[in-house]
Amino acid sequence: MQRALCTGIVVICALVLVLPAAAGRQDVATLTAIVGTNDGFTIMLNDPSGKRVSEIAPGTYTVVVQDRSAIHNFHLASNEDATIDFRTDLEFVGEQSFTVTFRDRTRYAYACEPHWQTMNGSFFVTSTPAPPPPTVRKLSAVVKPGGGISLSSTSVPAGRYRLTVNDQGKRDNFHLRGRAVNKRTGLAFRGRVGWGLSLARGVYRYGSDRTGLKRTLRVR
Repeated sequence: MQRALCTGIVVICALVLVLPAAAGRQDVATLTAIVGTNDGFTIMLNDPSGKRVSEIAPGTYTVVVQDRSAIHNFHLASNEDATIDFRTDLEFVGEQSFTVTFRDRTRYAYACEPHWQTMNGSFFVTSTPAPPPPTVRKLSAVVKPGGGISLSSTSVPAGRYRLTVNDQGKRDNFHLRGRAVNKRTGLAFRGRVGWGLSLARGVYRYGSDRTGLKRTLRVR
């Protein structure tokens, strides 16, 4: 009875030791490196979604290298972190896996050693999430066949904008001018065009080059 109990405790302890290790392995994200497809001069490092890595969180990763060419190899290292420095052999063709731990606020680079000038890439490791992209507001302008010109708003907050112009004027065009902005359609142009603009506080003028920029857009 006592011997069976001791055996059971040993088995349970073994499971306690094994299960967290297995769980830890499942939590390790996988990055996939692909180099030399069809002996081409291509090299990349992708995250689990298949997107090329440019910025990732610090931590431990498994890097799976798919080395598809005997004339290329994959080498990953960092001038800031001497603990990361691995490569596949030049003659090797196949798949190799490496477990690495990337440090916070550190840049890492990868390349094919014989062709590092053209086959290379890098990424930054940071625990600080990237800021959201700036909001892009919309403006629209119309040049009527008879010459009337209108803008969807005459007073807007400063920021980034996408201005869409529907120019159907037979003799007139649309022209917006102001601080760091000077956009216009041609007098002979007919159709739609879109511009990305950064509008600062101040007064912008718009109208037709034929009749003059007589209207104002106020940016607050």
